[in-house]
Amino acid sequence: MSRAKNPTPETERWFPNSMPAPMVDHHTLPFWEACSEHRLTVQRCTACNHAQHPPAPICSACRGNDFEQAEVSGKGTLYTYTAVHQPITYEEKLPFIIAVVELDVSGTGCANSVRMMTNIVDADDGDLRIGQAVVIAWEKVSDSVSIPRFKLDGLSLQQ
Repeated sequence: MSRAKNPTPETERWFPNSMPAPMVDHHTLPFWEACSEHRLTVQRCTACNHAQHPPAPICSACRGNDFEQAEVSGKGTLYTYTAVHQPITYEEKLPFIIAVVELDVSGTGCANSVRMMTNIVDADDGDLRIGQAVVIAWEKVSDSVSIPRFKLDGLSLQQ
């Protein structure tokens, strides 16, 4: 597994400080540790190479329980989304986009595609189309916590 940091630069804060921090347990800790280094990973079963996200105690394909983290590129496609118009906190900018992104797992040895729930930032819901290319944008919440968000891939906007 490569330890190179994702070349995507740190970005602005999109969500207010009052948003709760991610819940971390021993299954999700490797994912959040990688995120703190701006590396996006998925959990891969060492028995069958099935990839899954979020991390879980057993493989949803073979029921195995031995995993490694497979680093993915940070690119993907917009699988589905919704625009939220009701604030969760009083400081929140509306609307915000909740999305499911299908991650590009090519070259990782993963036996299947993986989808991740996330947010699309720096885009209006009217700009979004299912199947559009997206790229990771890290939101640094603290010195030890960075959250993967996604932006529309600038290359797809030029086509």
